[in-house]
Amino acid sequence: MQNLFQRDLGSSLLSIAVILGWLGLFFVFLRIITIGIKRILEAIFKKS
Repeated sequence: MQNLFQRDLGSSLLSIAVILGWLGLFFVFLRIITIGIKRILEAIFKKS
């Protein structure tokens, strides 16, 4: 029983870590995309 609980806790921690990792990657890509859009808009409005 205790061994099962430990393995379940480990898998829970692993899934939490994976979810946090994906969220981190998502925010990094979101930041890159917003910086890119900002630079494109600045270039467009600077020309006109």
